[in-house]
Parts: sequence; C-alpha cells; structure tokens
Amino acid sequence: MNALTVSSPAKVNLYLEVLGRRHDGYHEIATLFHRISLCDRLILRKTKRPGFYLSSDHPKLKNKTQNLVYKAYRLLSQTVSWTGGVRVWLKKRVPVSAGMGGGSSNAAHFLLGMNQLFQLGLPIKTLVRIGVQLGADVPFFLSGVNQAWGFGKGEVIQPLPTRKRLWFVLVVPPFGLSTRSVYARLNAPRLTRISRSATITSAFFHRLKSSRFSVRLRNDLSLASFSLRPRLKQIDALFDELAVPKRLMSGSGPTFFSIHHSKKEARQLACKIRDRRPNL
Repeated sequence: MNALTVSSPAKVNLYLEVLGRRHDGYHEIATLFHRISLCDRLILRKTKRPGFYLSSDHPKLKNKTQNLVYKAYRLLSQTVSWTGGVRVWLKKRVPVSAGMGGGSSNAAHFLLGMNQLFQLGLPIKTLVRIGVQLGADVPFFLSGVNQAWGFGKGEVIQPLPTRKRLWFVLVVPPFGLSTRSVYARLNAPRLTRISRSATITSAFFHRLKSSRFSVRLRNDLSLASFSLRPRLKQIDALFDELAVPKRLMSGSGPTFFSIHHSKKEARQLACKIRDRRPNL
C-alpha cells in the first residue's frame, strides 16, 4: 500500500464543566465529547525521499511548522522510524479555531494513518501518549468512539458510546477564538491537591450515572468567550427568537450548535437561520 485516505471528523461538546485551575496553569474539566459527521480528509502518500511534505486547500494552514499534523509527524518520528517519507494533502471542511477540534482530529488521524500506512505496529496507548502532547482532545479522536467523557484537561477518556442518531445545525461565525485566550478569561478557583482529587472523583462518578443523552447541556466557557467576542450573544439570542432550547456553544467557541432528532427538523431550522442571518 503506497497511499491511504483518512476521514478526520469534528466534534461538539455536549457538556463542559470547568472544575478548577491546576497548579500547572491548566484547568480540570469534565466534558462530553460527541463526534459528528462533518469531516476533513487526509491523503497520505509514501515518498522515496525521507521527510514530510504537507499541502492544504486552506490558506491559514500554509505554514507547515504551525500545523498540528506536522507537529504530530515530528513527535512520531522521535518515537519510531520507518523507510521513506510521507506527503500529506489536507482537504479542510471543518472551520479553523471554531471549537470543533479540527486540528486535533487532523493530528489524531494522521497518527492513525501513519501507523496503518507504514505498518508501524504502535499500540493505541503509545499514540495517545504522543497525542496528549499535541492537544487535550486528541485522545478522544484516537479512541475511535462516537461519544465519551473527557476528564483532566480533557485527555482522560471514558467511552460512552451511543446508538442514538442526532442531527446538528452548526452556526459558525466568520471569526475564530483562541482556546488559550478563553481560558485566560476564566476566574476559576484554584484546586489544592486534596480538593483536586475530591472534585475530580466526585465529578467522575456523578457523570457516569448519566448513561443517557438526558445530560443537561452546559458550557462553562460561554461567558468568557462572549466577553472576548460580544457578537456571540447575538447568535445565542437568535436561538431564543427561534425557540430552540437545545443549543450550546461548542468548546471554547465560537461555533454554536443545536440538537435535533430528525433531519427534517434540522433543515427547517437551518433555513430559518439563513433567512434571518444570511451572513452566518
């Protein structure tokens, strides 16, 4: 096999609770990841010449060294060796810096693709160890499940697969948000070693009791994101105008989503949003 095409799906966070700030500056969270069908595509092709060659149809990803796929390649090459190089074509459909994990998914599926294409034989645990260095939600994409709880920074995965089919309407504003900037706006309490363990343990078992989709939608990052981008309040208000209760901002934003139980219902709402906000 000389080439491999890999789908790289996005995610939304159906629940995101910030438990507190850690001594290392990161925040402990409890979040429910849900994989959606919107996806990028990666084409990996072997080359005789050693090295990494990346091209993409997205103008913001032209700088190879800033791309998570390149960083994944660097970390992978420090872990294992192989013969030849790899040329990667990245076809983007998932918006950049939109709170849907596009870059993390690209990195995760590049690692999975390399493992398969070059027959590296690396176990998932090894790939996760690499992935954690790239982003807190990379382990979720490596897990292969369609839904899972994420604890710690989001990297501790507890699978919660679901067979229930849901439809989402995504509202993506014409601007991005930096996850680092959003967390910097939070005024979360600092966790001591004792309170950290107690908080995480309590949250973990409380969340595990919620085995159905009836988990209440929540995102503790919303207010911080709204303060950075006040226009997000207009999107939230739009959902109120359209009487859509099941909606939420995903991750650190700025993407909003609503949840529906039928394709027809989702399409109807999408048409209404386009009519009222044609620029979204």
